[in-house]
Amino acid sequence: MSAQSLLEQTVLEHELNIAIVSDQYRNLQSPYTWLADANKQAAIWILGGHQVQERPARASPFFTWARVHGIYIFSVYAPPRLTDAEFAALLSDIADEARSRRPLIVAGDFNAWSTEWGSVRTTHLGRARPFDIALLNTGDTPNFVG
Repeated sequence: MSAQSLLEQTVLEHELNIAIVSDQYRNLQSPYTWLADANKQAAIWILGGHQVQERPARASPFFTWARVHGIYIFSVYAPPRLTDAEFAALLSDIADEARSRRPLIVAGDFNAWSTEWGSVRTTHLGRARPFDIALLNTGDTPNFVG
């Protein structure tokens, strides 16, 4: 069973309303609301008839966002192949989009390892930290569910 199939099963079994997906395998089709980035690697899956109140006019590479129930939700996937300059540009693009949007959740896979949050080593992407962020997972656990 693929990771995305397992996600689908878990989301439906637990009757979750929103799932933030990084490094996805494929977009889901109707009847689901599935908002993906331009590369189809980051997505927000909205279930249970919840309405999207706002979304980007056009898809951006490596991230997407939506406003649901007054909360802005960003889903990010930063591939490990990004150079420092590309990663910095991605963070800048996310910051520009998120600047005036509150309340805000930014989640995803940044592929940014840092000993600061429990990884065994710090990578070049793990050194970039321009936001005042609250981490909800640790580097020794692959996913956060909450």
